[in-house]
Amino acid sequence: MARPHEFLSRNNEQTLELGRRLGEQLNGGEVVLLFGPLGAGKTVFVRGMASGMGLQPDEIRSPSFTLINEHRGRFIFYHVDLYRLSHASLTDLGLEDLYRSDAVVAVEWAERLEEAGWDLGDSIIVEIDYHPTHEDTRILLIDGGGLIVLEAES
Repeated sequence: MARPHEFLSRNNEQTLELGRRLGEQLNGGEVVLLFGPLGAGKTVFVRGMASGMGLQPDEIRSPSFTLINEHRGRFIFYHVDLYRLSHASLTDLGLEDLYRSDAVVAVEWAERLEEAGWDLGDSIIVEIDYHPTHEDTRILLIDGGGLIVLEAES
């Protein structure tokens, strides 16, 4: 099993760029699960993904209250935010209906799925956390499930 790739992001622009690089490689049928604390940059990363898929990143807003936002571009892009949901609410949300070959699904607060015992399967995993000593720096671990590879830029 391949190890996740580790990246340092020193600002929102670098986080956006990493998301864009991932988004360029998506072809539909992928599920991207984002893990990380509040304010870590999950939505910034998703905006970058959207840019890489040919969407306007400024149109991407966190679906904290709507739960699921749908965007149309090369394929359907579902942006999901599970922050406000309990484990019991997940079964009623209908996430399984979003997993299609002509769509990409990005799920913020994927910890909720993991805590509820969902099989995360072949999902692309993105973990974002604060750097322990630099306030504005983030550490990103990206595991493309063997499908997606992002190499560190030299």
